[in-house]
Amino acid sequence: MIRLKYVFLVFIVVTALLTGCAKPPVEEMNNAVAAVSRAENDPDVVNYAANALARAREALSQMQDAADTKRYEDAKRFAADAQSLAEKAVSDSRTAAARIREEADGAIRAMQNALSETEQTLNNARRSRPAGVDINKLDQDFAGARGTADQAVIAQTESRYREAIDKSQTVRSALSAITSSLSRTVIAASRKK
Repeated sequence: MIRLKYVFLVFIVVTALLTGCAKPPVEEMNNAVAAVSRAENDPDVVNYAANALARAREALSQMQDAADTKRYEDAKRFAADAQSLAEKAVSDSRTAAARIREEADGAIRAMQNALSETEQTLNNARRSRPAGVDINKLDQDFAGARGTADQAVIAQTESRYREAIDKSQTVRSALSAITSSLSRTVIAASRKK
């Protein structure tokens, strides 16, 4: 019985010594801070993976709390989590940026096709001069759409893809309104004949 108490006491002393001698996982913590910092300074991460970045920051905060309270194993685990989450944020942002870039490219192409088609429709209307069509008004609307289209192209070249998509959709709506107006007027004029 005395021997069991002695073993237990030695175990407690050794555990206390080992715990007291444990060192913070400095390298792992530094790697985590560097990974999160890289992610924070990447505009794609900020724009397209903000949630993943927030989780990496939270793990970094938990790492610091664990280190401050000398829970070094927890700090090491949180450091690994923070680094992994930061790297995932970078990877996810690359995928999202590529996807939105492709979407913007497609929206710009569709917008440019719609511009060409509407311009051709307007040119045909100028030649045929259908009754009741206010070509000057439609030309003004088309000029406004073309100005917005130019802004969409600029936004795309400056990597503001969401703006490029929004502006190209605005242009396509304006062009659709022009085409619909022409169609309604031509149909109404043909019915009067």
